[in-house]
Order: sequence, then C-alpha cells, then structure tokens
Amino acid sequence: MTGRPGGGGGTGLGLGWRLAGLGLLWLAAAATVGWGMCTLLGVELDPAVGPLTAWPDPAWWRQQHVLWTAWQATQPLAFLLGFLLMFTLLSALALPGCAPLALLAGSAFGAVGGTLVVGLASTLGATLSFLAARHLARAPLRLRLGHRLQALDAAAQRDGPLWLFWLRLVPLVPYPVINPLLGLSRLSLAGFVWPSLAGLTLGSVPYVWAGSALDGLWQGAAPDGWLLAGAAAVLAATAALARRRRSRTPLQPARWP
Repeated sequence: MTGRPGGGGGTGLGLGWRLAGLGLLWLAAAATVGWGMCTLLGVELDPAVGPLTAWPDPAWWRQQHVLWTAWQATQPLAFLLGFLLMFTLLSALALPGCAPLALLAGSAFGAVGGTLVVGLASTLGATLSFLAARHLARAPLRLRLGHRLQALDAAAQRDGPLWLFWLRLVPLVPYPVINPLLGLSRLSLAGFVWPSLAGLTLGSVPYVWAGSALDGLWQGAAPDGWLLAGAAAVLAATAALARRRRSRTPLQPARWP
C-alpha cells in the first residue's frame, strides 16, 4: 500500500527535475543566442555605450546590411550555416527575432531561396522543441495527465497532417505552445515534420518576399512592386482561407475531466 504513493512522489520529483533541467537549458541556450546575435550585429550590452540606442536608426541598419552582404560574398557557406543555426535556435527557443531574420533571408538569398531557407530552419527549430518535450517530459506527464491529453491525441489522429498544416499556416495556437504540446501527444515524428515543413515554408512567403522586395531600398533603388504585391496577396489569401475554415469547422472547447 505504501509503494503506490512513493511511486507517485518519485514520478513527481523526477518530473520536477526534468522541468528544472529544461528551464536551465533554455536559459543557457537563450543567453548563448543573445550573445551570438549581439556579437554578430556589433551591439554592446551596456546601453550607456550607445549601439543599443542605434537600433531604430536606419543608417545603423544600412551599415549592418553592408556587413552581412560582405560576409555572404566572402564566405557564402559560413553565412548560410550561421543563418540556419541562428534561425533554428530562435525558433526552437521561441525567442523574438525570427521575423527580422526572415526579412534578411529575402534580402540575402532572394525570394525563392530565402523561402526555402526559412522554411527549413523553422521546421528544424520546431522539431527540436517537439523532440525535447517528447523525450524529456512526455513519459512523466502522461503518467500524471494522460487522461487530459486524450483530446489532443484524438484531434491529431482524426485530422492528421491537414490539421497540423493549417495550424502552421495560420497560427491559431502560438508556436511556443503547439510544438511541445504535440511532443506530448502520440503524433509520429514524420506526421509532425512534413506538415510543419509545408505550412511554415508557405507561411514565411510574405516576410521573405517583402525582404527581397525591400532589398533595393538599401541600395537606393525602388522596391520591387511585384514582390510586395505577391507577398500581400499571399497574406490576404491565407487570412481569407483561415476565416473560411474557422467558419466551416468551429473550434470546440476541450472537455477537461
């Protein structure tokens, strides 16, 4: 009779240690990414020094664009790998900065290349978050809250890849929530990766294409109106499809016993 409570306490203690470890890992990785971005951008951490106050200055951004362009021209492979790593970590840790990097991708790699790079990096980051939740927290959480995850399992099994694709394309559920949440479900890794890749790649089009169109501004040229119009059209079509889908299949609140 005493083994059962002891086992529950052990499970709770193990879960607590795992969550604490995840938190420390997140803090360490976030600090590393922040330091890396500050180093890459030449930003001082002390606001009194000055560069932090220069962020809103267009001249400062033009200077950074020149540095990035020079880096890409001299070391294209290192630039590509560095961009992929930075975007993947920002996406995995749910840190701000993905939108500006998506604009940079359009400027650096072009509309098509930038879309593919951002889609790949976004998917890698989401997959890391998915796998971390699955292997570090899934077992103890399902022991304690398994009955509350049945609605999530049912939705994943009922709608499958299309359900996740729409969640990627139209983020009704925030990315920092949906990635680890699906890691706790019974959704397979392949069932997570491929819909995520398709949805995140398509969802990045407006940002990347806008960055590609605005690239001419840094060089004193007029932006490409066709790319801006295409980005706006994709964004409008996505919003319209989302409204139509929500009106046809309204979300039902989960029943938590």
